Amino acid sequence: MHINITEDMQEILEEFIQEAEEILENLDQELIELENDPTNKDLLNQIFRGIHTLKGGAGFLGLESIINLAHVIESIFDKLRNDQMQLDSNKMDIILEGIDILKNSLRSLQETHEIPDPEDISDIMQKLHDLLEDKLPETQEQPKRDEQSAIEQQNDASAQGNHEEMQNESPKEEDSDFEIIFKDDVDPAVAELIKKYPNKNMSQILDELILLPPEERDMDLILKLDELISQGKDIDDLVLEKRPKPKKEAQKEEPKPAPKPQKAPEPVAVQKAAPKPAQQPVKKKEETETIRIDIDRISTLMNLVGELVLDRNRIVKLTSRFRTNCGDLEAIEELNEAIAGMSRSVSDLQEVVMKLRMQPVKRIFSKFPRIVRDLAKKVGKKINLELEGEDTEIDRSILNQLEDPLIHLVRNSIDHGIEPPQDRVAKGKPEYGTIILSALQEGDRIIVSIEDDGRGIDPEKVKQKAIEKGLIKPEQAEQMSDKEVFELIFLPGFSTASEVSDLSGRGVGMDVVANTIHALRGDIEIDSKLGKGTKITMKLPLTVAIIRTLMVGVNDRIFAIPLFSVVEIIKYRPQDIKDVGTYKSLMLRDDVYLFFHLNELFDIESENENKFVIIINIGEKHIAIAVDNLYGEEEIVIKPLGDMLKEVKGIAGATITGDGKVVLILDIKSLIDTKRNDLIGVVS
Repeated sequence: MHINITEDMQEILEEFIQEAEEILENLDQELIELENDPTNKDLLNQIFRGIHTLKGGAGFLGLESIINLAHVIESIFDKLRNDQMQLDSNKMDIILEGIDILKNSLRSLQETHEIPDPEDISDIMQKLHDLLEDKLPETQEQPKRDEQSAIEQQNDASAQGNHEEMQNESPKEEDSDFEIIFKDDVDPAVAELIKKYPNKNMSQILDELILLPPEERDMDLILKLDELISQGKDIDDLVLEKRPKPKKEAQKEEPKPAPKPQKAPEPVAVQKAAPKPAQQPVKKKEETETIRIDIDRISTLMNLVGELVLDRNRIVKLTSRFRTNCGDLEAIEELNEAIAGMSRSVSDLQEVVMKLRMQPVKRIFSKFPRIVRDLAKKVGKKINLELEGEDTEIDRSILNQLEDPLIHLVRNSIDHGIEPPQDRVAKGKPEYGTIILSALQEGDRIIVSIEDDGRGIDPEKVKQKAIEKGLIKPEQAEQMSDKEVFELIFLPGFSTASEVSDLSGRGVGMDVVANTIHALRGDIEIDSKLGKGTKITMKLPLTVAIIRTLMVGVNDRIFAIPLFSVVEIIKYRPQDIKDVGTYKSLMLRDDVYLFFHLNELFDIESENENKFVIIINIGEKHIAIAVDNLYGEEEIVIKPLGDMLKEVKGIAGATITGDGKVVLILDIKSLIDTKRNDLIGVVS
């Protein structure tokens, strides 16, 4: 079904899709939490409000299929939160299927302005209605009714979704036995609407409005009701009291009967409607008010700030030259103060703009409870997922690229790591396996890890497979540490799995995971204990835009090394360099480091003597690199290389220094990786 969106409605549609996607992302995690704690009222209300908000937005745009689907799911949660239904795993499967169809509908709406026709969603609507009406059979197979349109089913759900007995036709105000007295601040239009539907709650009244034909909908009234529901209010919160209506004969003679309110029945939830608590959520909402900004605008702003940083660096260098050539000390002092102030402002602006690009890892972590639940069910395993550090923030561009590697690693943990329940019990382990997905910030790095308490990795088995595939020689295998053995897993096509699994395949993907992390200037490492479990750790930069670097020189060429990888700098002393087989090593304080001259890594002939050695951290390894000169630290803006140069090994990008020179940014990891096979088993 094609949706015609006018130009002035396009922005509203985009805002709706963004908000709906956020709601559905959160629902994935909330629904799994609810399955583990089905009586959690706060969670039930939160899920209900999310679905309700989504339905309201769809109603505003007239997206009938989405309205109908969201409405029946909302009705189910209305029953659940009012203890009229018990949640179980089979019911949750159907609800999650409905949520998936909502996601697909939104994706289709965004890409093609198409939403499903009623007949396209009739199967899931049938299942959801059966669930709502408590007609689910004992078996997993759901019987199909005779064909019935989704619209007709929706009308049935509207009629049956109440907490109390309800008829399709709501009684008018005159048919009610009570006269409702509203508080002074209640909108008259809202009051009239409540009087029109005396046997319905606020959500049900809103449903009545949303399900009206588009030309009959009062959008102002819909928005007012929606705002009240968002604040947690229901009809009881707006009512001062309910009193029995006088007999019809007396009604006209006494329009305002004041003297005898005592005989009225108990007011409905009057105590809950204290004005102060009711206003609390409104204040909170104002304090955390946000606006949506297109990510392209933030990227443009980030680029402009990057240029400003380069200009600042250049001005600082020019000032240094000016200081040596000008005798007016007072003018120099004033200039220094002005530049220092500008530098602080630029740094503050840079920090603020970088934070605009930061997002909590919860944005992707929230998808994993659903993934783990579905996959564990598929392979017949029992697994608890623990999420830690969900509020840790990282650059949006890194976060987007991190999702696929994490999904692959979690699938591997479920398929190859966690044992079946009977095997775990036989080994004295809990029946439920545990996967921990965590994130934390250490300085200017983010540490993301996936840990399981499964069967672990057998290093001897890994060695044997590597020898069989010709990746290493037997004599190399003997010298390898467990850490080096586990690194073999990231080689293309490597796998110890004896059977291909539908879940994670065999050997396809771990090399892609490693390449993705390395492309983000990150490191990945594996730590595993046979029979105890496995932990995979990824260390990533906070941002990919602006970083601090160490400027080094070879001959007259300047290179930048990211500062987060620099461990220490020492003077070059030839007597500390020893030959180990065909390689050189640096002996330093009882430690031995694999040693390279930077010019040799790039096949540059050295015209000068090396003066400094930089100890660089690459994952668990420390490598020693000799350079001719050091030019100090500098904050730089990373500029990507063109398409023709992006595959060049050892170069992460380029930048422009304060004096206008183009400097290449080194990727020591990829430089060393070109020698990976030769270096296996070498001291490092």
